[in-house]
Amino acid sequence: MAVTTGSDRARATLAYLRRKITTGEWPVGGRIPIEPELAEQTGVGRSTVREAVRSLASIGMLETLPGRGTFVRSAAPTSSLLNEFLTDFTLEEILSYRRALEIEAAQQAALHRTDEDIAALERAAVEEVGCTRCPVLGFAGDVDTAFDSRFHRLVFDAAKNRLLAALYAGINDRLRTPEHRGRLANVATGAEMERDHARVLDAIRRQDFIDAVHAMVNHVDHDVVIVNDQHEVVPPLVRSPEQQQRIDDAQLAQDLTQAQAQELAQQQSRA
Repeated sequence: MAVTTGSDRARATLAYLRRKITTGEWPVGGRIPIEPELAEQTGVGRSTVREAVRSLASIGMLETLPGRGTFVRSAAPTSSLLNEFLTDFTLEEILSYRRALEIEAAQQAALHRTDEDIAALERAAVEEVGCTRCPVLGFAGDVDTAFDSRFHRLVFDAAKNRLLAALYAGINDRLRTPEHRGRLANVATGAEMERDHARVLDAIRRQDFIDAVHAMVNHVDHDVVIVNDQHEVVPPLVRSPEQQQRIDDAQLAQDLTQAQAQELAQQQSRA
C-alpha cells in the first residue's frame, strides 16, 4: 500500500481488511490471519492493524475471541440499532427503501469502481450462475441463506459509500426476521437473474451510470417482492401498460446498442 500519513495508512488498512471480507476471500465463519501476518501483508504497524480490526468488529463484520483468534461474522456491516429503528416501518416501506439503495449503489459503482471491483464482480457473477436467489427469502422462509448474493454486496462495495453499504445490510437483516417469513419471494428465473446481473455488470464496467441505473431498476422490479397469502405477487410499483411498454422499449434499445457495439469491436479486432 503506497500511503504516507498515519490517517492514510489507517484508512488503507481498513479498506484492505474489509475487501478481504466482502469479496469472500475471508469467508464468514473463517478465522483471519493473526496480527503480525496482517502487519506484514499491509506494511503497517501492528497498532494500525489492531485499530482496523476493532473498527470492523464494532460494525459486526469481525469478532475477536480470546485465545482463539479473530473470525469473520458478517460479509457486510450490521447494526442492531438500525434493525430496531426499522420495526416502525411496514414491509412495503422497507422494500421501497431497499430498492432506492440498490439503484443508487449501481450508479455510484459505475462512477467509482476500480479494476479490482470489476474482477470481483465478474467472479461473483460466474459463481452465482444457475442460482435463483439473488438474494431471496422464498416461500419457505430459508433465513439462513436468504439475501446472501455476493454480487449485490460487491456492487455496494464498488460504490465506495460506507453509509449505503451499512444501510443495505441493515435492511437485509430486518427482512430476515421471522415476522416477514413467507411474505417475500423472488419471481425471476435463474436465467433472468443471470441476464440482469450481466447488464448491471456491463454498465458498471463501462462506467455508464445511466445504463447502470436502468439495468438495476429493471432488476429490482422482480428481485425480492411481496406475496400475499395466495402466493400472488404484490407489484412494487403500479404502472400502466403504456408506461411498462416505454420501459421495455428503452431496455430493448439499450440491448441493441450494446450488441452493435460488440459487433463493431469484433470487426475491428479481426481487421
